[in-house]
Amino acid sequence: MLSQQELAEEERVNALRALGVLDTPQEDRFDRFTRIAAAAFGAPIALVSLVDAQRQWFKSRVGLDVSETPRSMSFCSHAVALADLLVVPDTHLDERFAGNPLVTGAPCIRFYAGQPVHSVDGQPLGTLCIIDQQPRMFGDADKRMLRDLAQMVQDELNRGVLVAARDAAQMALREMNVQLERRVEDRTRELNAKNALLDAVLESVDVGVVACGADGALTLFNRTARDLHGMDVAGLGSAQWAAHYHLFEEDGMTPLEEGRIPLARALRGEHVKDAPMVVVNPRGEAHRVLASGRALKGANGEALGAVVAMKDVTELAESRARAVESEERLRTIADNVPALIAYIDPGMRYAFANSRYQEWFGVKCADMLGKTVPEAMGEAFFAPRRAALERCLDGYASALEIEEERRGRRRVLSTTYLPHVRDGVVQGIYVLSTDATSAREYERQLHALAHSDHLTGLPNRRSYEERLVQAIARARRSAMAMALVYLDVDHFKQINDTLGHASGDAVLREFAKRLSSTVRATDTVARLAGDEFVIVLEQVGSARECGRIADKLLEAMRADFLVDGQPRQVSASIGIAWSAHPEHGALAHAADEALYQSKRAGRNTASVLVAGAGS
Repeated sequence: MLSQQELAEEERVNALRALGVLDTPQEDRFDRFTRIAAAAFGAPIALVSLVDAQRQWFKSRVGLDVSETPRSMSFCSHAVALADLLVVPDTHLDERFAGNPLVTGAPCIRFYAGQPVHSVDGQPLGTLCIIDQQPRMFGDADKRMLRDLAQMVQDELNRGVLVAARDAAQMALREMNVQLERRVEDRTRELNAKNALLDAVLESVDVGVVACGADGALTLFNRTARDLHGMDVAGLGSAQWAAHYHLFEEDGMTPLEEGRIPLARALRGEHVKDAPMVVVNPRGEAHRVLASGRALKGANGEALGAVVAMKDVTELAESRARAVESEERLRTIADNVPALIAYIDPGMRYAFANSRYQEWFGVKCADMLGKTVPEAMGEAFFAPRRAALERCLDGYASALEIEEERRGRRRVLSTTYLPHVRDGVVQGIYVLSTDATSAREYERQLHALAHSDHLTGLPNRRSYEERLVQAIARARRSAMAMALVYLDVDHFKQINDTLGHASGDAVLREFAKRLSSTVRATDTVARLAGDEFVIVLEQVGSARECGRIADKLLEAMRADFLVDGQPRQVSASIGIAWSAHPEHGALAHAADEALYQSKRAGRNTASVLVAGAGS
């Protein structure tokens, strides 16, 4: 016998499979939400994940190649079990996930946030989630936005159920109208001879049926009509129907005038079809109904009365309201996402644009609609994007980065163009542009940090190695000789030990400054580590010229260094390797040997060796 928990899980999985979504192709109506989630949160991975019995399957995915993973690894299973938003700021610090294969291996999850999505009857089906390879914080505004997006995904998942219910209701209403009108005619003509079969039908259908005689006296309220109104037939004239039965306009607040009551309109001979009306029962419950009806006539055309059939569409109206709210929510999100979002039709005309266009380019989105890209944004904007847009209309996604200057600000725009394809035909283009200015500047700063010595500002060992390889390649192409210089600050440990590390750092900075000012701008001065420096000298004609360069370097160090306000003598040991046919290993070996010759000679001197010629 299954436990309560097992029964609940079986019911949940049945609800998921009943949607008929599992293992279906990717659809743009879901992909747009993962794209927006990835852009809105700056997350590399965004998923619409459905949790099946033994797996989690991705209906939509951004930044992930696989379409499913075992449920045993699934983060989303935890969110579904919790039935609420799950945020894991750092998986390495969470004992539930630290050993998860998706954390220890690809895609190396460090951050996770997932909001469950539910079926129409409240069963948690899966999540809309975002994933990052870096730990991060997730504030209240982020949680609210993720919940809003998940609600829209939920509405999209359940759309088929709601549409099927609406279509079934409308079909039932149309079919029932035909049957009921014919049967109610028979009933009205034979008022004194009730038809037991018709009574049974009228009492069993879920359509409210109300009829009146030619004099306007109410003659019929079936079971559904009684349930809608919360009361039965009363001997009232048509002028009293609205007040007695609490009949209102579609807004649910304005009482219906007698001339607008569907039964009164039908009695006057009008063919009423799907007239909206709100009925409020004595318990205060409001029902939105669509009423259809017509006059009843005898075989000779004599007036017999009128009949209306009312279908309760309260749930459908609420569904429509949710759809409108979802659209408004999507517009709000699109307007507040820090990105340009637009939709362009096959004629290159804007059909949608968010408010960021006005903020970044000074162009109101309302003024863009219906205009071509060059008309709305200018030819200078359109020209570099034309090829990407035309390629997208051919069915191929494309991306590009363009630097723009508008309204006194320069931005690097990273833009993705995605074709909207339906039945193999491109319907338009989705456009998403993000401001990559900060990212590019950050990359530049990272590159500088990775290639520069933090103390002296000189190139570091990594940068030196790259530049030496490049210099050797240039020397070989041009058949020009070059030299490599190794330098150590003499007795630097003593400076650190006696004056402190801060003073030692000041000496190194001044040492670096003097080296840079002594050699040419085209030469590379770098700090390898501690008091070890190196200089790459290009286009050095002879070993004798290296000697002159060494003299200049020694002379540059003769002036006192000012350390903590006190003059101090600082010298250097220098080793120079020269080669007419430079090779990396030989140059480095010769420069190192020359440096040690200088140290053995008593320091504060320079030695020059020809690389590959022996010592």
